[in-house]
Amino acid sequence: MSIRISYSAASAFERCPLSYRYQYVERIDIEPTPALSFGRSIHSALEWLYDREVPRPPSLQELLEYLESCWDCQGYGDAEEEESYLEHGREILTRFYESNIDDFRLPVAVEHRFELDMDGYLLTGVIDRVDRNADGGYEIIDYKTNRRLPDLNRLREDLQLPIYQMACLETWGVNPGKLTYYYLLPNQRYATRAYDSNGLARVRKRLDSVIEAIEKGEFESRPNRLCPWCSYRDICPDRAEGNSEREKLRRRHSSLLKRRDGLERVIRELEEEMRDRGISDNGSSDT
Repeated sequence: MSIRISYSAASAFERCPLSYRYQYVERIDIEPTPALSFGRSIHSALEWLYDREVPRPPSLQELLEYLESCWDCQGYGDAEEEESYLEHGREILTRFYESNIDDFRLPVAVEHRFELDMDGYLLTGVIDRVDRNADGGYEIIDYKTNRRLPDLNRLREDLQLPIYQMACLETWGVNPGKLTYYYLLPNQRYATRAYDSNGLARVRKRLDSVIEAIEKGEFESRPNRLCPWCSYRDICPDRAEGNSEREKLRRRHSSLLKRRDGLERVIRELEEEMRDRGISDNGSSDT
């Protein structure tokens, strides 16, 4: 059976293979959180706003009423916290509506699900929105409800939008000219040009490397800046204080083992070549 991989899964593996194993191999449930439920609710409301048959948008009041009807109430500590998030959601959608409604047009696709055969594994995902702009070019838009804006250098290395670009090429034969992250809290867009063939080849190589490591079962922990927010922090072997020194030793040991394996492979190849040429271990020829 082919491995199924999505942007979220590949990103999780690159960030921490052990976290990937917990979520996608062992399938340990993640407790619902306000951030996850809030994000799902906002995405559902925006899907409803754009997923219609005629290019006539609903009113702002209708949008806010729909937010309440699709609201995901899981994970909130109490009614006060939930109401605070709901009010925040109303504010975000109001700003979004006021900024975008004058240019409202029907998208090419909304919440488009895709599955690409990558010659050995399946690449899956859901694209929030694909627009055809006034100039005739296509734009992929992905909504973000992060509280903090990302570092731009890290954003340029992100796999998500180039994966979606690959999906547009495969699904419709369309190569979008613009890839956009829409950060809803500050109501700010980060738009970049689409990847060229070399850029997409590098993305494919990264995905292939992830699949190769998964198939080999390489699920080591990889402490990083997001560890304090990890859903599996309580069961992670590296969570306890004082583990930084242990992690260094473990990493060194793992590195030495890989070097040893590499050297042993090279030695075997040399020995085979020496046998083929009739060369003995002491450097003399057997012939």
